[in-house]
Amino acid sequence: MSLRRTTYDAGVLLGALRVPYNITNIIKNITTQFIIEQFGVVISVITPGDYGVVSEKVSTLLKDYRQIFITEKDDLSEKRYEIVWELMRSGYMKWLRLSYKSQFPILIDTDNLGNRIIDERLRIWANKSKYMYFIKDNIEAKKVGFRQVLSQDPSFFDYMP
Repeated sequence: MSLRRTTYDAGVLLGALRVPYNITNIIKNITTQFIIEQFGVVISVITPGDYGVVSEKVSTLLKDYRQIFITEKDDLSEKRYEIVWELMRSGYMKWLRLSYKSQFPILIDTDNLGNRIIDERLRIWANKSKYMYFIKDNIEAKKVGFRQVLSQDPSFFDYMP
């Protein structure tokens, strides 16, 4: 896939996630950045060989932003979860839940996102004792299903550790 096509697809993905973003080219003809100011995330579409120079430039210009890199070789259907996890660490799911109340349960159900969120949390917590309450809570939520979880605790999916 070409860099131009990957850039287009990344924009479509962000549109589907309803994320407000700006587009810029920190280094002309080499990279495109999708800057999501509200959540402090920058997504750079690059060729793999340009990673070092782009990463350095982005780190300098957009300090403290979470950085995600997408290349034309990446599978965007999998990369989107990395994007969602980083957005979640910045409050995206709470914003989405409050901004799109009626559509939020549909999003959680799409591609089994609710279970993917729980699985990612469990992977991060790695069965460590200091997270045991959260681990048990998430395992129980997985058993009862996301609709019941949302009816009892609408903010359950708001965060990603």
